[in-house]
Amino acid sequence: MDARTIIESLTGKFPEAISEAGIESPIRIRAYVDKDKAKEVCEYLKGSLQFDHLCSVSGVDYPQRDELEAVYHIASYDHPVVLMLKARLPRDSPEIESVVSVYWNANWYERETYELYGIFFKDHPELKPLVLPDDMLGEWPLRKDYEGFPNRTARNLV
Repeated sequence: MDARTIIESLTGKFPEAISEAGIESPIRIRAYVDKDKAKEVCEYLKGSLQFDHLCSVSGVDYPQRDELEAVYHIASYDHPVVLMLKARLPRDSPEIESVVSVYWNANWYERETYELYGIFFKDHPELKPLVLPDDMLGEWPLRKDYEGFPNRTARNLV
């Protein structure tokens, strides 16, 4: 399955939920997904398009746009294409459905993204701190308005 076929399948199945879909290279594609359809799209990706490996879940902070993005990198063992799927979330209440029931390893990625960016994954089985100490929960240290971000010490510039 090639990148063009994958994009046509996604946009055909989810015309209202998929936007800005494009081909970065023959093996890399990107698309935005409506936050309320992200889990359903992931189920389709895994079940119908053989995207069976969730590589990562992360966040991106855009304070000037007053939003965060949940970013998923999803790959396939059957075809050499990696999909970057992004969902825009309001910065004051960033919530998106958990995909742990689709990709078991999302458990750790979603926990880390929650504690570092404050993106809440609804229906996550155990959304508790993974990396940070408990007393830092709620500080969201990778958001750009976090006090001390970015830390421009010589050690961090190497």
